Amino acid sequence: MGNVGFIGLGSMGRGMCRNLIRKGNTVSVFDISSNAMKQFESEAQLCSSCVEVLENSSYIFLSLPNSEAVESIVDKFLQHDIKGKIIVDTSTSFPISTRELYKRIKSAGGGLVDSPLMSGPREAEAGELVAVAAGDEEDVDAVHNLLMSYCKHYDYVGQTGNGHLIKLVQNFSGLTQALLYAQIYPIMEKYGIAPQETYKLFNNDIFSNWIFQFYSDKYIRKDYRMDFRLSLGLKDLTYMKRLCENLNIPGFLLDGALDLLRVALKDSKGEEVDFSYSCATMYDFVD
Repeated sequence: MGNVGFIGLGSMGRGMCRNLIRKGNTVSVFDISSNAMKQFESEAQLCSSCVEVLENSSYIFLSLPNSEAVESIVDKFLQHDIKGKIIVDTSTSFPISTRELYKRIKSAGGGLVDSPLMSGPREAEAGELVAVAAGDEEDVDAVHNLLMSYCKHYDYVGQTGNGHLIKLVQNFSGLTQALLYAQIYPIMEKYGIAPQETYKLFNNDIFSNWIFQFYSDKYIRKDYRMDFRLSLGLKDLTYMKRLCENLNIPGFLLDGALDLLRVALKDSKGEEVDFSYSCATMYDFVD
């Protein structure tokens, strides 16, 4: 298939990259963290820059924190020859930005596939991710086997940007549910109903789902272990707010969610904390 590049070896990228290597691909990697790079020194070609990854690779995967980082790297790529190369953005990016990047990359002779992920780090490491893929069909077909190196399944969802749009909407739905329960557990507890009892009330066919189960475990145990950074959740919901503003429609639910996340982030005093830390902030409110 040609050489593969991977930029961004964080909690998701690390597992995805490792599975690309396990499938026998020759992989060049770059990350701004030297510690992240060291984990691949015996498995991959360590590069000194994202441009070196581009030069070594026909297919370049991005797993980055935001669209600004993606735009910065693509800007660097476009100063070099990208003809015939396909970029796969697995980040949770802003779809309008993605569609603009597609135009620029396409005019330079390259391809762009947006393929965000619907699962977490454990699934990335196990090669069992669920994803979507958007872009020109021939580009998605060209990277199919690479996607299946770390996915158990993905859906083709049409034109470039659709993947990131779907991911944002799903995160909006899931993260606002998580924030709903972040408020319910502390309030119920302060009025005398223990978290375990609240869990039993909602653990049924009407209310229970993966989001409820995953975050309830954290809220009940008050174990806010790092699985998904609160700052990334704030970024995702901010992107969703921008989509609403572009259509000149209100985002009433978003406004409350964003307010809570901003307070929780301030409460963390600059430390990187898990999204579930919003529950700890609610306990502070009701003390």
